[in-house]
Amino acid sequence: MFIRFSFLAIFLPLQLGFAKSNYDIVISNLGCDIATKKYVNELDCQLLRKRIPMVSARFILNQTIDYFDIHATFDLLKKDKSRLNVADIKMDGCKYLGSMYQNNIIGKLFRRLKTVSNLPGNCPVLKGKLFEIRNYTFKSDEFPPGVPQAKWQVRIKLLKRSELVANVSIEGSVVYNT
Repeated sequence: MFIRFSFLAIFLPLQLGFAKSNYDIVISNLGCDIATKKYVNELDCQLLRKRIPMVSARFILNQTIDYFDIHATFDLLKKDKSRLNVADIKMDGCKYLGSMYQNNIIGKLFRRLKTVSNLPGNCPVLKGKLFEIRNYTFKSDEFPPGVPQAKWQVRIKLLKRSELVANVSIEGSVVYNT
């Protein structure tokens, strides 16, 4: 009986997401660039703090955007500098703004992102308005426990139809607190 109770006391919080992660997320590089000035007038990303990372971004559109896609690629970087693709995600950007993806890890990140930004809740995304993400902090507690220590890269492409509008690249690592 005691063994069953011990098992539940230890593993149930992990399953329910109550356990505090014993690792930090570190971002070593953040970059963003405009692929075409046709849609985006200004785009700026800043890495404000590397360990327990804090980032800020801002952009202004030249045209109102009624529809866009997000294509995100998540790779683990091996010691020999080769890549192991872990995820390749294509999303409807307008549905993402409307929080359609709220029941997965992407939705959890977006819910907090909305609290530190003035991003619209749906499409259209208006031209001429300054949109900002201010001091967004990546918290390891929002990620699953037991994530392997690794270096990784996320590449995000923002697309209007199939035309590339902007690129965002984030390189980082998971570092365990020992």
